[in-house]
This record gives sequence, C-alpha cells and structure tokens, in this order.
Amino acid sequence: MTVPCWLASIAAGFGLGLVLPDSVAFAQDQLGPKILDLGSTQMFKLVIPQPYSSNRVEYDYVLPLSQGATKRVFWDSKIFAEQRPFLGATPGTDQLKAFGQSARLGLRELVSQGNAYWGASMGYDSLWQQGSYYQQAGLALEYSRPSYQFVLTAGVPFASSNTAISGNVPLSSVNFQVSLPTGIERLAVQPRLYVVGSDSTGTTAGGQLQFTYGLAPGWSATLASNYDAFGGVSGSLTFQVVFPQRSAGVVGSAINPALIGSFGGPVGNNGSRVMRLDGSPVASGN
Repeated sequence: MTVPCWLASIAAGFGLGLVLPDSVAFAQDQLGPKILDLGSTQMFKLVIPQPYSSNRVEYDYVLPLSQGATKRVFWDSKIFAEQRPFLGATPGTDQLKAFGQSARLGLRELVSQGNAYWGASMGYDSLWQQGSYYQQAGLALEYSRPSYQFVLTAGVPFASSNTAISGNVPLSSVNFQVSLPTGIERLAVQPRLYVVGSDSTGTTAGGQLQFTYGLAPGWSATLASNYDAFGGVSGSLTFQVVFPQRSAGVVGSAINPALIGSFGGPVGNNGSRVMRLDGSPVASGN
C-alpha cells in the first residue's frame, strides 16, 4: 500500500514509527536540499597606515544574482576613498587624495558535503588620483575550508604605464594569500606573496604578513607589515565590520557554519582590488 506524503507528515508530527515505502522516500529525495537563503552583505573597512601615508575607507556591497542548494552567483561592488596624509602632505593640497571603485562578478560552489567551497570572479577596477585616471581588469580564484583559505588574485592595467600624467605608474600584480589558524581563539595569520611591476619599472617580488583578530561576530582588526623593492617596508592597521550575521539554522542548505560568513561575503581584496601605483604601499586587508 502506498502511504500519502501528507499521512507520513502527520505520523511524523505525532512521533509514529511509520515506515515509508520506497516510492515515497524516493519522491522526497527528489526535492533535494533547500536553496541557499543568503541575502546581500555589506562591509565597512578603515585602513590606517604608517605615518606619512593615506588613510583609506571602503564600502563593499554583495548582491546575490542566483542561488541554488550549492551554488551562488553574485555581484560584488566596492567604492573607496583615500585621504591625504596627516603628516607630510603638501600645504594647500586637497583633503581627498584618491577615490575609486572595484566590481566583481563571482561564482562560488559548495563541495565536500558543504565543508569547503571554491570560487572564481572577474571584473573591473578604476582609480582617480591627483588628476589622473587609471583602470585595470581583475581576477580572483579561491578555495576555503573551515581551517584554511587560499586566494589567488591578479590585476592588469588597461593603459600603457607611460601614459600616466602624474608620473605614477600603475602596477600589474599577482597575489597569493593563505589564511591559517594560530591556535589562539579568534586569531588567524595570513601570509601573502606577491609580484608587482610594469614595463617601465621592472618587476619585484614582495611579501606581507597579516594577523587578524575577531573582536566580535562580524568585527575584526588586522595588523599587517610588508616589504618589496618599490615600496620598502610599510604597515597598516585595518578595522572591518561585515553584516548581517548569519547562523546555520537560517541559511537553508547544508553548509559548514564556519564557512557561512566567507561564502556570503565579498571577494577578498588581497592586494589587487585597490589599484597600486609605483611607490605606494601595498593594499592590505582581506
């Protein structure tokens, strides 16, 4: 005898040990896992560099375009502005040193029964600084698990470097970053290796070490220090807040709770979403 689905539901509600025939069980299996219930995400970031450098403020908005049980297609848009240095700025210069935007079309997919995901994105960045306008194409690849994350990004300027009116040269970049736990609760370490350069400046390799501490759900602080032949030694302190906060009970699909924030969050900056000019510090922070 075939048991109707509604009868099985009633029986389950009263705790009855009703065994479903194979046909009913198969029909329920065909429903599959629920669609991911992840809405938009917003992020605010303040980057405070070493003295004689420019503070940077960023706002990032992530909008889902399509969501399934395991996949998410999204649009990630960032705007940022840099203030002239508090120390060492030329008298009479504008308070606003630079501003720009970054946009990414991305795809993320859950794998390993929701205990990992991979992602890819590509897009366009622009920067206005002191009367000059710069553009680049950007690309990112990522793989995340609860215990670590790999991110590979690249940025390639559109125009030839010798067209920069101000004498600042936009640098192509390739960045590889790993995020690892330290064994201390809420503290992660993020070593980064990168290569930057152009036809006119040549190429140099560099490295950056970041320590990120979770102040509260969605709130974090990152201390970074880096070195390369173009910029020398530099460092920064970054404060970041991401909202809303989501829990595993409301997202709908099978995903490791430790991955919810990054799966629904923006694509990592990783040194290339904010365009770098020759002589300027590395863009730190995730």
